[in-house]
Amino acid sequence: MASNFPSSLDTFTNPSSSDAMDSVSVPHASQHSDLNDAVEALQAKVGADSSAVTTSHDYKIADHASRLTTLEGAAGSGLVFISRTTIGTAVSSVAVSGAFSTDYDNYKIVLNLDSASTGSYFNVTVGAAATGYYRTTTSGISYGAAGSNIIAYGAQNATSWSNLITYDPNGTGSVLEIQAPFLSLETKLQVITTNASAASGGALFISGGFLNDSTSHTSITFTTVSGTVTGGTIDVYGYAKA
Repeated sequence: MASNFPSSLDTFTNPSSSDAMDSVSVPHASQHSDLNDAVEALQAKVGADSSAVTTSHDYKIADHASRLTTLEGAAGSGLVFISRTTIGTAVSSVAVSGAFSTDYDNYKIVLNLDSASTGSYFNVTVGAAATGYYRTTTSGISYGAAGSNIIAYGAQNATSWSNLITYDPNGTGSVLEIQAPFLSLETKLQVITTNASAASGGALFISGGFLNDSTSHTSITFTTVSGTVTGGTIDVYGYAKA
């Protein structure tokens, strides 16, 4: 018989000690042929070293090294890559689905924005929560020619973490640390954001807040206060449990 693998598993008939070499039910030659077919199918699925066959495991591991890192990291403590979301062209909202789950308690999100139609802010929400967002004071330092310290007070019990991440037309880089978004606890976060503008100088901002609910959330959404954004990525990592 021809091997069914990898579409489905093969079913073999094992010979008994009393079966003759020319047995009608388990012919010896057919046994060897079936086994050869199955081994060849298995080798094709695994792939030879440096395989160019895109369906082979060897090719997939070489082409997507982060997947192997994810599997290794999941067995112990440390950061584990979960997903990457690409920011589209001239969009006003970016949703990251499947960001949080029972697999991890705490998360790191790295946002790299390429450009924006105007300088503005991201409001941030998690899941379907539409109230109960509290944001602490945002402190910042401008690196412009004049230089200045910046302090902004966040909204309390709001519909989002408002004005949480600032960006200018040249984009921004931001790191979010999020605790317990999927647990039955309040969700907490801390944010560090850096803007870079050759015209006005850069700025560093530090902020934080919490969501006053105990719902298990799976997603996070970044919505512009004004204008649109274009290009970049949002990477989500989980802190593996030791």
